[in-house]
Amino acid sequence: MEQVWVFGRALLAALPEDEVRGILRRAGTPAVTSRTIDDPEELVRHPRETARRGYAIGNEENELATPRIGATVYAYRNTPIGGISISSMAFELDGQRVCVLAPLVVGAAREISQALGHR
Repeated sequence: MEQVWVFGRALLAALPEDEVRGILRRAGTPAVTSRTIDDPEELVRHPRETARRGYAIGNEENELATPRIGATVYAYRNTPIGGISISSMAFELDGQRVCVLAPLVVGAAREISQALGHR
């Protein structure tokens, strides 16, 4: 279920909202930690933010004290097929570090996507 919160959020950002709602209905939104977002409407808003920003931030929703930064990997024809992420201890991944590391995660996702034929 971890992927729903980081890779999933990055993947959901690449999908139309009605498809996101369908996935959330089927998968459910079980809380894994006290920080897990389990409100479907709030989860629908997060992919929009992720798409605007270009990467997902997992704020200890799957594992306490372990935030993540994730980005979508695309295949040929702009199909989202997976994601790449980094995780760290919370005290090492503050806002300033996110600003440094997020472009690296996005760049790695872009390189993988290009290797898979994405343009």
